[in-house]
Amino acid sequence: MADIVLDVNSVSVEIGGARLIEDITLQVERGSTVAIIGPNGAGKTTLLRAVLGLVPLASGSITLFGVPITQLGDLRKRVGYVPQRLEYDRYLPLTVKEMLRAYVPQASSASIEAALQEVGVHRMLHHPIGKLSGGQLQRVVIALNLLRKPEILFLDEPATGVDIEGESRFYDIIERLREQHHLTVVLVSHDLSVVTRYASQVLCMNRRLLCFGPPAEALDAEMIRLVYGQDTTLYAHREHQP
Repeated sequence: MADIVLDVNSVSVEIGGARLIEDITLQVERGSTVAIIGPNGAGKTTLLRAVLGLVPLASGSITLFGVPITQLGDLRKRVGYVPQRLEYDRYLPLTVKEMLRAYVPQASSASIEAALQEVGVHRMLHHPIGKLSGGQLQRVVIALNLLRKPEILFLDEPATGVDIEGESRFYDIIERLREQHHLTVVLVSHDLSVVTRYASQVLCMNRRLLCFGPPAEALDAEMIRLVYGQDTTLYAHREHQP
């Protein structure tokens, strides 16, 4: 029997009288990578925020680790989250190490350095956070999450603003961390090449559920046109053989 970490059942979210998402259902198995895709305004971030318990549900239910999200309590420590952009004062006189220590007071210097090493920014340990590039800051946020030892990691278009080469390296890091730390990953992405390369399941949505399944089965040409409203080329990634 599949080990279901996240169960979203017929979820709708309404804010200010407007339905932002309606009747979304999905299940996420432990250890998998699920990508959420759809056009701008499709409700992808709203769905992620609903799963994190940040917006109320108009209808439906969500459980994490078999527990309703409103009753998670200490189980929230097992949940990691990387937003599109971390909002902070760029003039705040904090180094990377000081910021991580502020968010995770129990973290030792050795564990902070190890987490930064895992995401490839250990040399930034004593850099002011305001001097980091967008990509470097996102890696630091991932390191912050690693210090909390999550079991499931949510990422909301985390490579926004990162160049194409940096984006590829970024998702390689996420995949390596998923394997090494036995993480379950749920990510919002607009990049179909990322979806086909890394995701075991893809959820297509435009306020409503359009498809859910393995990318090779769910993302045919008709579905891509339905999701994005235009012709889009799907590149199915394959590892090069020597």
